[in-house]
Amino acid sequence: MAKNINVASTVTPIVTGLHVSKETKELAREKIKDLIAEETKLVKGIFINYETPGAAATITIRKYPGVPTFTKSMKDGEMYEVPLYVARFLNGTDVSVGAVDNPNKGSQLIGTCQYGVHGWKMDHANDLKPGIDVGGTVVPIAAITKRVKRYGFNSVDFGGAP
Repeated sequence: MAKNINVASTVTPIVTGLHVSKETKELAREKIKDLIAEETKLVKGIFINYETPGAAATITIRKYPGVPTFTKSMKDGEMYEVPLYVARFLNGTDVSVGAVDNPNKGSQLIGTCQYGVHGWKMDHANDLKPGIDVGGTVVPIAAITKRVKRYGFNSVDFGGAP
């Protein structure tokens, strides 16, 4: 005698919503509050426009909830007082990367205000083995070969390292 088996229940995974405990949420909120308090402090420094020296550029950044959007037209070589997160953004760093859940996760060098230039790259280490033909010749791969910085910020408050 055959059993009645509910096939759908045996092959359909039971999906439950992600559960984050209240303690974890509160801890994350506290860390974000601390980051906001640290990164909204004003720092003084010189704006650098590497892309078009001597020209002005409009910088617009929105990072944290509840913190107004930063928008300012900044001219190369002039002194400005900006929030710390703007100075870090202009220099391509972000301290909030991994700060909430795991401070050891990810690099804080995120490469904002720069762009990659693509070119041909040889894979001499054969780590990826992108294209070795029958004769054993290593074929170049298309990849980012260098990065070009657009803007920067030299802080006078921290000795040039925001």
